[in-house]
Amino acid sequence: MNPRSSILLLMLVTFPLATAIGQQSRNKTTSIRKPRMEDTIKANIYADNTFELYINGEITAVDSIKFIPHNVISVDVLPKYPMTIAVLARDNADPKTGMEYANTNIGDGGFILKFGDGTVTNGQWKAKSFSHGPLGRDTTNPKVKTEPIPENWFAIDFDDSKWKNAKEFSQDEVGPKEPFFKHDFGGAKFIWADDLTLDNTVIFRNRVERSPDGKVRLDFSNVNNVIPEKTGRNRRKGGNSRKRQGK
Repeated sequence: MNPRSSILLLMLVTFPLATAIGQQSRNKTTSIRKPRMEDTIKANIYADNTFELYINGEITAVDSIKFIPHNVISVDVLPKYPMTIAVLARDNADPKTGMEYANTNIGDGGFILKFGDGTVTNGQWKAKSFSHGPLGRDTTNPKVKTEPIPENWFAIDFDDSKWKNAKEFSQDEVGPKEPFFKHDFGGAKFIWADDLTLDNTVIFRNRVERSPDGKVRLDFSNVNNVIPEKTGRNRRKGGNSRKRQGK
């Protein structure tokens, strides 16, 4: 056999082998334990009047009461860092007049949030108003200035670099109602856009690079694409399954 034929034969043998090894490597899975409730953190949110909360681009909580009574929403969150938080907050205002209670009153807003990992609202968050009015506080001929809300305002890669920082407001300025005082908001600040009464629709964004409390938490964001570690219950279920198949 000449050298050229030998090289060709070697290629024919080794190429399928290399392909099989590569495929086996790609199919290799890693295991991770299933998340437990102790892996979650509590999120407390209070809005005057309502909100939508997204974490890392996914809807996480929606205020269940659109107007009043003012309520606190508490949900369990499975964190992943960096964590991008995006909130659409609205004061209850007529979109054409910026007023409430049958267009007889100028309302006010306010938003506050605290996570169990130490994440809190403050003036470091980004904020932008998309509805402002009544312009000049004119309640006789009220008009509203609006701006279209971007479709991807909640996305991780949304560019908010040109947005201003949120403005902090005191508890007295916002005047939260009773449910607020029954929940832990320690260290968090009420935030809004520039004007607590005239800015009626506000979007907030904040990126949390790592857990503020310094606790190391596992990343379970890809848990659906890996095989969970076997527990005693997993093994028993698997055994029963094999017995059923053998019948």
